[in-house]
Amino acid sequence: MPLEFLPRELVIAFKDDKIFSELKAPFGNSGISSVTNPKENIYDTYLNMLSFKYFYEGTQEEIQPGFSAMEGITFRETGKESKICGFNCRELETVIPGSDSLRYIWYTDEINVKNPNSLTPYREIGGVLMEFFYVIGEAELAFTADEVLVKEIADKNFEKRTNYKKLSRDYLDSLIRKMIAY
Repeated sequence: MPLEFLPRELVIAFKDDKIFSELKAPFGNSGISSVTNPKENIYDTYLNMLSFKYFYEGTQEEIQPGFSAMEGITFRETGKESKICGFNCRELETVIPGSDSLRYIWYTDEINVKNPNSLTPYREIGGVLMEFFYVIGEAELAFTADEVLVKEIADKNFEKRTNYKKLSRDYLDSLIRKMIAY
C-alpha cells in the first residue's frame, strides 16, 4: 500500500472498564479497530478495507491480531519523567525479542483507567500510553498523544459489530500485516 494510505490517526476511548480503539487510514472507511468490553465478554478486532469487513473474536488473554511481531516485548523503567498533554509521564525502555534496538515509550498513571492496554502488546503496563509505537509486520508506527479529552462516549462504540465476516486470528493477522506493509 502506498505510504500516504497508511493509517495516521489512533483514537482510544475509555468508559468504565471498556476500551475502544481505532487506527484510521486516510481514505474511505478503512482501518483497524478493537472493542474491549469485559462485562459482555467482547474482545474483538475489526478490519475495514474499502468495502471488506472482517473481525476476530478474541479473548482477554490474547494480544489482538496484527501485533505478532511484538509478542514477547519486555519493559524496564528508566527513571526519566516528562510531561505530555499536561500529564506527568514515566519512560519505559522496550525490547522486542529478536531485535537489537532499544525503543522508548511514555505512559501516565494520572488517567484513572482500569487495564488501559488490554489486547495490546503493552497489556502489562497499568498506565495510559502517551507516546509509544506499534510494530505491525515490517512497519513501525509511532504515536504521541496530542490531546486528551473528557467527553461522553456512546455505548454503541463498546458493542459487538454486525455485518463483519469472522476470520481466524492468523488470517486476520496476515491481512492486517499486508494492509500496513509498505
